[in-house]
Amino acid sequence: MSDELNERSLNEWIEIASDTLNDRGFEYGDPRDNLLRIYKIARALGVQLRNPADLALVFIATKLSRMVESPGREDSYLDLIGYAAILARTRFTDWSDFGAFEE
Repeated sequence: MSDELNERSLNEWIEIASDTLNDRGFEYGDPRDNLLRIYKIARALGVQLRNPADLALVFIATKLSRMVESPGREDSYLDLIGYAAILARTRFTDWSDFGAFEE
């Protein structure tokens, strides 16, 4: 990684990731809506998941795998922070109260 990336404070990383999440929210909507759509598609394809929040774990695993091959990509670290934040927000969602979610 470049020196510029190494010198960022933890707060700077979190602030940039937060800005990215807000931008994505404007573009794609609430992450819970997106996870619910992906969950329904995955279930239709036969993928077994407990609930839509499990998808955030899949995204984290995917990002970690990519980081093994390309550890110098700044956006990977921002994505990882963002996915962890989405997981924290969605893990405690009562999905029965959220739209047409069906187990």
